[in-house]
Amino acid sequence: MKYAGINLIRELSLCFGPSGCEDAVRALITEQIKGDCDRFTVDNAGNLIAVIRGRGHDYNPENPRRLMLSAHMDEVGFMITAITEEGYLKFSTVGGIDPRVLCGRHVLVGDRHKLHGVIASKAIHLQTPEERTKATPVKNMYIDIGARDAEDAKKYVSVGDYATFDSDFVTFGKDNTRMKGKALDDRAGCAMLIEIMRDLHASPCDLPFDICFAFTTCEEVGISGANVAAFEIAPDNAIILEATAVNDLPGSGRNFVSKQGEGGTLSLCDRGTVYDMGFIDYARQTAEENGLKVQLKQAFTGGTDAAHIQRSLTGIRVLGLSLPTRYIHSASNVALYEDYEQTRDLVTAMLRDWKLD
Repeated sequence: MKYAGINLIRELSLCFGPSGCEDAVRALITEQIKGDCDRFTVDNAGNLIAVIRGRGHDYNPENPRRLMLSAHMDEVGFMITAITEEGYLKFSTVGGIDPRVLCGRHVLVGDRHKLHGVIASKAIHLQTPEERTKATPVKNMYIDIGARDAEDAKKYVSVGDYATFDSDFVTFGKDNTRMKGKALDDRAGCAMLIEIMRDLHASPCDLPFDICFAFTTCEEVGISGANVAAFEIAPDNAIILEATAVNDLPGSGRNFVSKQGEGGTLSLCDRGTVYDMGFIDYARQTAEENGLKVQLKQAFTGGTDAAHIQRSLTGIRVLGLSLPTRYIHSASNVALYEDYEQTRDLVTAMLRDWKLD
């Protein structure tokens, strides 16, 4: 089965863009949105902000109200911290990555040469009995790029270079309904923003406010560019499109977060934000009126750009809507395309029949 937005998601997923190194992602998005907005800019934090102006008799062009739609461009990754005499690369993680998912993973190293490498550690045959019972700490791992020695490695890699998972994007399951790739957190959100922008450009509606699409930087390391974008945009309301964990593995018990196949996930509260109940009710009402699925996040976990946006200026009303994603922050994020469509279409429906004061 062919899905309309799958190639866009694939391109974004495969893009190299750990926190602080979002240039390639931003360039791809810029190319995708040209002609579908009234203007776009890049600010000093690296955020890409595109605007579709409001229209209609309720629109005030002199002092327009603004709605911010936000998704972050960056992904979790790695930074090279040292090069050993033997030519191996020591590294630190960029963003929250479970070390248990690292050993044996294929990576791309360096934003200049994109070298292939493998994350590895001491072979199990050489580990002590105690070492075998624990996850190998990142400090004891290295990246093998096939260099002969340090001199050879330094021809291509420098301390401070970035690396990302090198993971194919594939679809699988019945009718290829599931997609697997790196960085679906939050490239899927970026894809939604692009598709929503295209829809509104192709079939304009009389919105009484400007819509500001913010593709933000550095969310995964907690120093998000969303704060800068919010100050620049000064929105009245903001919708943050994200990816959220799915705890539906066998034996998960009561630690339920969200479920694939039930649409996007609305957050009530997380470690950074208490979300606006009126905004949540509006989203649920819109879903019901349009026959769309949406669910509530049933866990007090994580945090998103919403925290930075909500506390900007004099306070901004925020809604968090996330794509349920398995194996988040790993090389193999898995999401259901139906949930992607339901989330995207819900935001579009909210915009086309806006009823929130």
